[in-house]
Amino acid sequence: MAKKNRTIHLIFTFLLIFHSSAKNCLANSLWRKLENKAFTTGERLTYIVKWKGVAGGVSVMEIKKIMKVSDRDVYHATLSTRSSRLMDIFFKVDDLLESYIDKEGIFSWKQRKRLRGGKYRADRETVYDQVNHQAYYREKKIDIPCYVQDSLSSFYYLRTMKLQKGDIITIDANDDGKNYLVEVKVMGIEPVSTPWRKVEALKTEVVWKREGKPQGENSLVWFTNDEKKIPVKIEKRNRLGTLTMVLQKAKF
Repeated sequence: MAKKNRTIHLIFTFLLIFHSSAKNCLANSLWRKLENKAFTTGERLTYIVKWKGVAGGVSVMEIKKIMKVSDRDVYHATLSTRSSRLMDIFFKVDDLLESYIDKEGIFSWKQRKRLRGGKYRADRETVYDQVNHQAYYREKKIDIPCYVQDSLSSFYYLRTMKLQKGDIITIDANDDGKNYLVEVKVMGIEPVSTPWRKVEALKTEVVWKREGKPQGENSLVWFTNDEKKIPVKIEKRNRLGTLTMVLQKAKF
């Protein structure tokens, strides 16, 4: 039962995500600068979380403020997920994911996770040394690619990119002490209706790979087809059912 609850928790609090890394790193005195018209401080996206079509909680993705990390300006971005009162009776979830994203280069300096699901408890932190290209997770030191992303910063990085049908993006990512190659395929444009509004959205498929083998099930993410590329819907299926996040309201 504990194993099943752990699985449900990981599904419920999943973070499918994407992209990172430049193939050619410049000297550290020449940090990359990306044009960003997609987001800034004050953005707050609220999602209804459904499991097997039943509303079970709320997730909020937010850029709270700009602060300093490693003498660089960074966005403090968070994703919180809380189960509803009804769901609490069966399985209570109260998670918080934090990412510290370089303001100019849109890459991660640090990620924190506070996971609370049923009896499951975990607190994790990964520090990304983007100067020496190493990550520090618990007591481990891991070599990482240039400008590596964490699971949350990847969302924001992808939103700064120009995406077209047929594009296949390969991505370097790091999560909980492991490096991944992530593939994002832009499948096309289709209408998506949400409580926020009806939009024309870019449909993408996301596959996490490690040593060439897929890790877990594929995810689908729909972004608005404009310069903001707001994630309006996220879907992930596995043997226990389908988990869906649908945008309820947005503040910019």
